[in-house]
Amino acid sequence: MSETETTETLSEPLREKYMIQQTIIVAVFGAFLYLVFEMIPMPYLAVSIIPLGLVPSLALVATIGAIRGPIAGLLSGYIGVLLANLVLNGAIVTLTLYGLAIGVLGFVVGIGTYDITNGRSLIKLSIISAIGVVFTALLSAVFGIFVEGASTIAVLALQLIPNLTLGIPSVILLTPLFARIWYWAVEKFALSTAA
Repeated sequence: MSETETTETLSEPLREKYMIQQTIIVAVFGAFLYLVFEMIPMPYLAVSIIPLGLVPSLALVATIGAIRGPIAGLLSGYIGVLLANLVLNGAIVTLTLYGLAIGVLGFVVGIGTYDITNGRSLIKLSIISAIGVVFTALLSAVFGIFVEGASTIAVLALQLIPNLTLGIPSVILLTPLFARIWYWAVEKFALSTAA
């Protein structure tokens, strides 16, 4: 029985409860995957002060938002950053505001609707993900300047530019790939459980 058939046979309150549970499960699963991706060191090329490379964890947050919606995207980014900070750094940094900024990426991407099997929808997913990274970078820069009290030059050089130069290529290239992998895995899993 597929997810659509399962939700159609439920009453309205049970259907809503089921959808909320599924959103929370996907968000927590995404947060743990975010932690795993953050644990894997990614090589990058530094051209002057501009790093160039890929950050798969950002593409993962965008993918979760695209597949399960804005709340799942927001939660997977927010909880993922909290987990990564606790496990890798042993502390929560800046009142969890950076986690909120990363969660905004998943929220922005989750607002749209996408057909993962359609090539045009994957291009739309890449473009909306890049827009989400711009919002995330700007929000983290605003937090750095106004909440942390860091100098504007430091925030631009150490936060805004790296977020953009690492984030935009990551989400443009990896988000459609992750979405197709997710679609393939769900399709394969659903077919194997239905048989």
